[in-house]
Amino acid sequence: MSWYKTYLKVEVISIIALFAAWELAARLSIAPTYIFPPFSETIKALWSLVCSGELGLNYLATLSRVLIGLGLGSSLGILLGLAIAYHEMTYRAFFPIVTLLYAVPAVAWIPLFLIWIGLNEGLPIAVVFMCSFTPMVYVTLTGVRSLSPSVMKVAQTLGARGLKALFYVLLPQALPSILSGLKVEAGMAWRSCFVVEMIAMSSGLGLLAMEAQSILRVDVILAVILILAASNYAFQLVFEKIEVKMLRKWGYSR
Repeated sequence: MSWYKTYLKVEVISIIALFAAWELAARLSIAPTYIFPPFSETIKALWSLVCSGELGLNYLATLSRVLIGLGLGSSLGILLGLAIAYHEMTYRAFFPIVTLLYAVPAVAWIPLFLIWIGLNEGLPIAVVFMCSFTPMVYVTLTGVRSLSPSVMKVAQTLGARGLKALFYVLLPQALPSILSGLKVEAGMAWRSCFVVEMIAMSSGLGLLAMEAQSILRVDVILAVILILAASNYAFQLVFEKIEVKMLRKWGYSR
């Protein structure tokens, strides 16, 4: 794991350098601080949100929506992808449909979901679900299809059929694609939920940013963006650790 610690140190240094450059650029800029606040002022605004309790409540609302939508979408997407890929006929029948839906951005479903679901907690969860479900079906299918047909025939000859074939042959083959897809979809989940909250919800980080925009609080908007970015970065670190352990468990070198 020494390589992981080295990479993490490099990432931390690069982030610190970014914040230092932000602070310097804002201090040297001719723009007033209320238009382009330095990093230090943004941190003050962030601390103010924490102390007032606004950040905690809105952050928990966004986090719960992301976790539920991402969890449901990813798990069901993996299962459906494995089921479709198991038979050649189902793959040929459903892969074109999956490919078509994969090209549709999650936010494109918002107008339909507003009609079907309405303005309630189900709306952001449904959008996050769609941003993870279809991509996960797609990456699972492409991962499974990289398996050599001869390997599958040998596995079936040895008795790997049905659920055994799904979980002991197809799933390990698709695992690298699934884990890489999860890291991408985590970022998509945060972005999609944020957009929904900006336009249609009464809580969440998106609402917090829009309220700050209405009173020209750029520092608060940047503070919310920092929280959003930090949350996704934390997700990436968690999925990276899971990816390393899972790939090693199933015999992939990493």
